[in-house]
Amino acid sequence: MSSWRHTLLLIMFLIPLSACQSLSPEKTDDNKAESQAHLAAQAGDFSSAARQYETLAATKRGTNRTKLYIQAASAYWQLGQIEQAQANLAMIDTAQVTDSLAFYKAILEANISLAQQNYESALTILRPYKTLGLTTQKQIALLKIRAKAYQETGNWLEKAVSHIRLEPLLTDLDLEKNQRQLWQALMSLTPKTLELYNPGVPPADDSGWFMLAYTIQSYLDKPKTLYLAIEDWQRSYPDHPALPSKYIPLTPTYKENDTYNDLLPTSPQSIAILLPESGPFSQVADAIKQGILAAHFTGNTNTKLHFIDTQAGIFNDENDENTVIVAYKKALKLNTDIVIGPIDKTAIEILAESIDLPIPIVALNHLPSSQQVDNLYQFGLAPEDDAISAAKNAMAKGYKRAVIFSPNAEWGQRAAGAFKKQWLEQGGVLLSQAIYNEDEHDYSSVITPVFDLSLSEQRYQSLKRTLTSAIKIDFEPRRRQDIDFIFLIARPLKARQLVPQFKFHRSGQLPVIATSHAYSGIKNKQQDVDLNGLFINDIPWAFPKIAGNDLAYLVLKKQQPQTFHQLKRLYALGADAYRLTAQINQLRLSSNKDFQGATGLLSVDDRGYINRRLEWATFVRGKIKVLANPSIAAHSFNN
Repeated sequence: MSSWRHTLLLIMFLIPLSACQSLSPEKTDDNKAESQAHLAAQAGDFSSAARQYETLAATKRGTNRTKLYIQAASAYWQLGQIEQAQANLAMIDTAQVTDSLAFYKAILEANISLAQQNYESALTILRPYKTLGLTTQKQIALLKIRAKAYQETGNWLEKAVSHIRLEPLLTDLDLEKNQRQLWQALMSLTPKTLELYNPGVPPADDSGWFMLAYTIQSYLDKPKTLYLAIEDWQRSYPDHPALPSKYIPLTPTYKENDTYNDLLPTSPQSIAILLPESGPFSQVADAIKQGILAAHFTGNTNTKLHFIDTQAGIFNDENDENTVIVAYKKALKLNTDIVIGPIDKTAIEILAESIDLPIPIVALNHLPSSQQVDNLYQFGLAPEDDAISAAKNAMAKGYKRAVIFSPNAEWGQRAAGAFKKQWLEQGGVLLSQAIYNEDEHDYSSVITPVFDLSLSEQRYQSLKRTLTSAIKIDFEPRRRQDIDFIFLIARPLKARQLVPQFKFHRSGQLPVIATSHAYSGIKNKQQDVDLNGLFINDIPWAFPKIAGNDLAYLVLKKQQPQTFHQLKRLYALGADAYRLTAQINQLRLSSNKDFQGATGLLSVDDRGYINRRLEWATFVRGKIKVLANPSIAAHSFNN
């Protein structure tokens, strides 16, 4: 499976090569080295190609020199060496840039801007270029980069238009993916916007896309009307490339006595659950299984469940296939509608890379890299989710400048990295990041530099030396005043140590926002008094006041009293995975649609990544107090 980024890079590199080759003179002894560089690039040896292009460029003049520097920059871009790519582009004499070479240079510069998350800059670089008059290959490159930049800036209208323009240029291999991305962009627009900016009239294809999205957005909650509106749409756009059945599950025929629910996604008839029954993940798997069963039996459905054992990394002796692939193929033979699992990242990667996925998978973990795989939905309780939620809520409050305290552990650094990425993308400022040792108890040496307390002490000592000894000075250290809040990543014990130490070191009323890891999930007023004022985000099931109306929650709490508090997040994950199987078709229509689950308010983005918006709470006199909703939480950090 090729990711969007991989495909884009491939297109970006092949265009400069093929075009520049066409500009080359007939082969002579002088350009044999250039041919060798081309061969190295085509063989994937970009490091060698980059060095050869650079060396050759230094010996050339005019447009040939420009061409070689662009090729060198392209090779470095393929290697991910952006600074070297920029250095080569900087060597170009703008007076020696033809219109064709200027286009390739702009495409490369736009890609570099995308990699640096300067999305508006990428659009600005490409603004002078129109698709009219460009070759098919150039149009594809231009439109794909623009679509990516529009997505990152949230300009769904222009993203949709870009995908519409791409459609007639693509081969069948890329067409379906483009249509899916087009549809997700359209479904992120309001019906009013779809109606107002419809670019054509029937039976034009562009008009058909907008009208189909408008129809579904407007009547999704009115199935009878929706079905009739779809029939009307088909009469207006008889040869349209979109097949409505791809975008909303409808019965093939409609009769007046049909129940309206049949026209919309309902619970699947059969679900396969891929979980290991032994091995290192067996305890986690069992908790998830209990959550699935609780949601199933309290949901009062006729869905059949098929539990299939799988262990990543162990091979079947008969056909040398990984058992997770064997398990998935077994699910296919059982004619299941959807799969839940596996848990292990390695198993998910094997499925994603080894075979096509004809039936959807709600995987219970995330792939290591952010990639989109058809029919694969990534769902889990990653620490990154908590960190991203914290960053979004802090920005909603109006904070701009943050400091991070994170443990010297892999999970903590993952959360810190996710927070930093989200925070900077939102335009926030990261003043400092401190890493503490979880084995220690006194964190003065970590906190003092972040708060700049030593500078306050230095100013005091300097003033004391300047004044006469007869003048007494009252001194109290002051922390730096430009910090808006502290983002804390800590487990309960460390959080109870760090929060009081922040206060001891003059944090005052400075808000401290933490991930769910700071809360044990068990009320303990005596110990949690040290967390007073701390804000955390957590899943709904962490708060009985919220979860008390969920039958699956109540059943598990009664049936599993010894392990409930310890494992309730995994129980919640299982319950939500089961419930998502009936909601996934609705959620995938648009990232703006959501579903209230046990692990948060759930939505699906265009990568198939299931995002979770969490509940917020704070500690008051040692007791956890749930804030009314995320928006209120965002406006309550100083209360």
